[in-house]
Amino acid sequence: MSGARAWIAILMLNGALSGLTQLVAPAQPRLSDRQEYESVGQHPLEADCTWSVYCYRVLVPVLLEQIPLAPDSRWRWFRWSAVTAAGAIVSSTAASLGGGLSAAILVSVMVQTSFGFAFTAYDPYSAEPMVYLTSAVLAWCWMANRWAAALAIGIAGVFAKETVALMSGALALASFSERRENWRRWLVQAAIVAATLLAFHGVMETYFGWGIATNPASRFSEGSWLALWWRNNPGIGRKTFYLSMPFGFVWLYAAAGFLIAPAKLRHLAIGAALPFLALNYVQNPERALANVFFVVAPLAAVLLARVPRPVALAAVVTNGLFTARAGTASAWLPATPYLLLPAAATAAWVWWSLRHERDEPQG
Repeated sequence: MSGARAWIAILMLNGALSGLTQLVAPAQPRLSDRQEYESVGQHPLEADCTWSVYCYRVLVPVLLEQIPLAPDSRWRWFRWSAVTAAGAIVSSTAASLGGGLSAAILVSVMVQTSFGFAFTAYDPYSAEPMVYLTSAVLAWCWMANRWAAALAIGIAGVFAKETVALMSGALALASFSERRENWRRWLVQAAIVAATLLAFHGVMETYFGWGIATNPASRFSEGSWLALWWRNNPGIGRKTFYLSMPFGFVWLYAAAGFLIAPAKLRHLAIGAALPFLALNYVQNPERALANVFFVVAPLAAVLLARVPRPVALAAVVTNGLFTARAGTASAWLPATPYLLLPAAATAAWVWWSLRHERDEPQG
């Protein structure tokens, strides 16, 4: 299949999977930040904004206000378009690392059914789809060594959500880990992106009366959002479940895939580790960890490329049903404990296949 036709096929697959999660999700989320985002979009940069951190996430709601559709429709079309593009970009990047179309298909399924992407189908009224798209593009920029493009995208992206600054920092750390010749330029782009975010906050807090004091994440000395999450989820079992929820057994596939992955992918994973672990301090861990899809899914695909295709496909589909059910809260799917069983069974099948392959005599 030619490059253009392969790209179109990957895009169509991601669009179909993104549309499917949107179809099975409830019509409306139980809790949402829609009011906050829409108010910011209707009154951008207004003095004395009372919506805490949402005041600074101005890019997405302002852009959506320009689209001549009903509010609900434009949010849902934005979500579908952004996560479709994000998944297609990450899948194509994985294919370019040597995995080919098979890797792209596996990555598409893993990304689109991951908890974070599925949660945007449950609650599309947020900046998360834009953050996922931005992260996917920035990961591609790093793979292609396009630091100037990453700088421009990062500067714009911090006006969507602060997470983009962490992604820019991850690219700088990855470049240093790789000892890339122009790693200093990557460090400069991260510094400029971070300075843009800090300057924006400083100006708006000093001259426009904004602030984040009402958000639990701002209580850094008290443990920020992580302390709240820890108290609200008693028991190690429940905490472990929530930490596994972003990718399910794909976490294990990715950890094993890291050992045999291409060097570029390993360095990107190393660079992402510290910034996105830090994100857990100010955001629910299951939401924070969902942001590392751009390395977790490709790493997992490296491992799954070593097992028969039916086994690999069964692994990502059964695992995807588990994570998608957790993200969408869909009534169309069985409860997560029931979906965990087939996902665990196919994970065991993967490890058996790997061991069988290793034990086979070499001819």
